[in-house]
Amino acid sequence: MANAGWVVTGADISQALIALAPPAPNVTYVHGALENLDLPAESFDAAISVTVLQHITDDGHFDAAVANIGRMLRPKGVVAVLEYAPLRVVGRKAAYLRARSRAEWITALTSRGFARRRETGIRFLGHGPYMLAVYAARRLNRHRTEDPPQGLNGLRTLCQAFDLALARIPGVTLAADVRLLVFEKSSRP
Repeated sequence: MANAGWVVTGADISQALIALAPPAPNVTYVHGALENLDLPAESFDAAISVTVLQHITDDGHFDAAVANIGRMLRPKGVVAVLEYAPLRVVGRKAAYLRARSRAEWITALTSRGFARRRETGIRFLGHGPYMLAVYAARRLNRHRTEDPPQGLNGLRTLCQAFDLALARIPGVTLAADVRLLVFEKSSRP
């Protein structure tokens, strides 16, 4: 983005990950949780959240994070979120993930004055068989330290190719588990 002429502010809750980010012209990195970022109000044209919001498991912190995005965006500013957003949440998820359905994501932003502009996604059908294989390998090889087992690299590549092929079939992305949702902030306060 910076190479395209944008002035970019990158934020992360992990100081260690920020330290790994390469310095670049027109890029500033800040440390902090999204809900606590004290950046100027209405100073950003766009916000991009890639699997950030789904890891805010506390509803109060989630609400504060979405409100803070809205505070920092200029009127008509755009927010793009790439998150786990299946049509229906089924089963238990890891403690570090707050699974929200597609409808919950849309409501979370439209109820705060954002208008949905577009969305797309991919259904990761190949991911399921791969994760089952990883689980089975872990159970069978408890003494091994490599995780995931290197012997599964071929299966992972095959599953990724399968998912990429599926993405080209019209209509498949409508039932995606991972979605890119794009919203626009209202021009009204």
